Amino acid sequence: MDGKGDDRWTVTDPAAVAERSGVAFEQRTYERDDVEHCETDAAGRVVVGITDGDERLLLVVNSEDEFGVLPNEAVDPEEDWAAVGRWLIEEMTGTDTTLNGVRAVREVEHVVDGEKQSQTHHVVFGGSLADSDAILDGVCDDNSWELRWFDAMPTWLDDEARGVYADIELFVGEDG
Repeated sequence: MDGKGDDRWTVTDPAAVAERSGVAFEQRTYERDDVEHCETDAAGRVVVGITDGDERLLLVVNSEDEFGVLPNEAVDPEEDWAAVGRWLIEEMTGTDTTLNGVRAVREVEHVVDGEKQSQTHHVVFGGSLADSDAILDGVCDDNSWELRWFDAMPTWLDDEARGVYADIELFVGEDG
């Protein structure tokens, strides 16, 4: 990680973190339909794999569409990926979270009509909730997304999803 401050990791240079031992690194190209997309003005995306004492993994799930992802959020330029990750989990769960390190860094090239438009970084953290007994009752009252614990890769999850499957696999593996 870039360093520690107040006993918390900071990540402001994902490329440097990617060079550290034990951090997986990959490069991906995302074909976009338009120059305006979810990371247009972002430096990248923080992805957080929260596990509990039973080794279950927290996913944000849309049961209607059979789609699930690790909690994630766009990171603005000059922001700290770790701080955004902690904020995200605390907002979603209502409890403090501890990040215990970076599992992976993904360098993403965003391409529209065959031309590179931008490059961002995705940083995948592992972590845990401070309150292991926290009741997780969904993300928002007005949408179909909910928080659910999984002890294995969901069988219905599309393994072709852009990085989603690989991110989850970092925590539960192919066979759980």
